[in-house]
Amino acid sequence: MLASSLIAPVLAAPPTFDSLFPAGGQIGGRVETQVSGKGMEKETFLVWSSDPHVVVLGGDKPKKFFLNIAKDAVAGPCLVRLHNETDASPPRIVEVGKFEEVLETEPNDTLADARKAEGKMNVTFNGVLEKAGDVDTFAIRVQKGKRVTLELHGYALGSPMDPAMRLLNDRGVEIAAGHDTHNLDPRIEHTPAADGALFVQLFAFAHPPAADVALKGSANHVYRLTVTDEPKPAAALSEPGKVALPVLVNGCISKAAEEDAYTFTAKKGDDLQISVRAQRMRSLLDATLRIEDEAGKALQQADDADKDSLDPTLHWKAPKDGEFKLIIADRFQHGSAEHVYELTVRPFVPSLTATLDTHAYRLEAGKTVEVKLTVKTNGTFAGKIKAQAVQLPAGVTAESVDVPAKGGEVKLTLKATAEVAANQAPFAVELVTSAPDIVETVTASYAIPFTEPRGDLLIMTDTHPWLTVVVAKKP
Repeated sequence: MLASSLIAPVLAAPPTFDSLFPAGGQIGGRVETQVSGKGMEKETFLVWSSDPHVVVLGGDKPKKFFLNIAKDAVAGPCLVRLHNETDASPPRIVEVGKFEEVLETEPNDTLADARKAEGKMNVTFNGVLEKAGDVDTFAIRVQKGKRVTLELHGYALGSPMDPAMRLLNDRGVEIAAGHDTHNLDPRIEHTPAADGALFVQLFAFAHPPAADVALKGSANHVYRLTVTDEPKPAAALSEPGKVALPVLVNGCISKAAEEDAYTFTAKKGDDLQISVRAQRMRSLLDATLRIEDEAGKALQQADDADKDSLDPTLHWKAPKDGEFKLIIADRFQHGSAEHVYELTVRPFVPSLTATLDTHAYRLEAGKTVEVKLTVKTNGTFAGKIKAQAVQLPAGVTAESVDVPAKGGEVKLTLKATAEVAANQAPFAVELVTSAPDIVETVTASYAIPFTEPRGDLLIMTDTHPWLTVVVAKKP
């Protein structure tokens, strides 16, 4: 179920939505938050949430409203979107957390500033690097030998920033630092040598990159910093060795230059889909995958699946009966307890993906609008594939269209009757095959709008494109 909440009367012009601060809250909490964007000081708007457990309620001032997060909400990201009777903003990411939420208090540039606030642990700090050269500093209280994890979400929220983080001791000496991880956001793990206070400093460079390397800031440089000493759940890892197919195993490249080898038996012509998940699990592993025969000869290998995924996949047919090895390694021969992966080997099944051309569509009464999608197929389907629009409002229709067996660009035409009522809501585009035993229905998605992606946001795609049905006002 999807939620939309009234903030006030309808906007006369399309809303802009640059950022949200704070960009989230704790499970079961009620958070006053503020929207940053142009032309909203005297306007009001509607807000849609992709999660029914996160409801947006209007405040008593322009640009301000409340996030009501249910007690049964699940920690993680969701999307919110502003809309009115004529258009909709791109969606923005909101994050539900499990720890206490704290807002930064300015000034907090120095250790002296941070010392005025009580050090906290198991907390999420919400802040904004609001001007060029801004540095935010927080005090945390640590215990000897109890490992601390500091994880920043700034870029991952869609903020235009390349953040960095330093961990300092009580004398201001740097004891750990972090910059890029699987994306531009930093992460630090540190085991304190003594009880006491440590200090976290945050700052950011420009994203997209600028010619200079000066520290940047703006009202849209919003971040969330989670600091915890809770132990991570121990992962159940499999030891490399002989496996029976199909198989799903979890492993770890625990030291530099290590390779994990899994031996399996196959018959000539066995058609297999082999995939590794690492980057998609927020692992530090940049995985490579290769297949060897019994003599150690490399038969096939893979690195990145495509430009959008650093995880390798292989579609492979056994050339003969016998034993074969699947070997997983790190591209740069790195290794640690954080270089984890998931390996899946199963019979190959045809699959497809569909990507929409944009996040929102506008349809006027009595007219039509085209919805373009790009379909990619992997394998051959036994029957026809059709694309169809679903969850359309009354008065809007769209005929299904055939999808070429090899994929490609497909166009759906949404048509509104002259008597259609005004409407603002998400809809969906589905791809279905005439052979449901081969592939399930696939829902098309659009990419979350962002400039020059350099690693994953908390949400990269969404399956709820927006449809605004516009009706001319009578004189």
